[in-house]
Amino acid sequence: MMKLKVCGMRDPENIRELLDQIQPDWMGLIFHPPSPRFVDSIHADFIKQLKVRKVGVFVNAEISDIEEKIQSFGLTTLQLHGEETVDEVSKIKEKTGLEIFKVFSVHDSIDWDLLEAYLPFVDFFLFDTFTKSYGGSGKTFNWQLLMDYPFEKPFLLSGGLSLDQTEEIKNLQSQVPQMKGIDINSKFEIEPGIKDIPLIEKFKGKI
Repeated sequence: MMKLKVCGMRDPENIRELLDQIQPDWMGLIFHPPSPRFVDSIHADFIKQLKVRKVGVFVNAEISDIEEKIQSFGLTTLQLHGEETVDEVSKIKEKTGLEIFKVFSVHDSIDWDLLEAYLPFVDFFLFDTFTKSYGGSGKTFNWQLLMDYPFEKPFLLSGGLSLDQTEEIKNLQSQVPQMKGIDINSKFEIEPGIKDIPLIEKFKGKI
């Protein structure tokens, strides 16, 4: 059974529905201000008390900002979606002790040597489709690039995943078992930040 991360959550009622009906392994909260799914601190107290693994998505953020969001929202996991260096990721891991996803945006190749240096400091890699706006492109990348994945470190697949790709997703995981889960967002929305829960339920039932 693949793990499921639902990213870009924001609305309390939509979140309640997601947790009641889907029970995802992780729920993603985007703390990158330009994003249309940016989470306002007005809902921090509500989100903090929820019984779900909460992933804070950050792009080249200061450690002080990350630590503030950990406290305010009760984050369990950090998703680093920018150009964070190995040294920066190492420091974030050391200071917070939380589970870390390091995102690599895939264009037309993957530099495995570059990823190797991050191995001691991350819990999962996450492969997303390259976009100048850091995610939310709604487009997939060439999954064939993952066939050469050389590490034992588990990873999540992201980038424009949709209901009609379930067979392809399962086929990829059967060939690359280090793929332990998937991260869905824009193709399962009614509008940015509001998820179509019945559609996610249908997707979950197929993977």
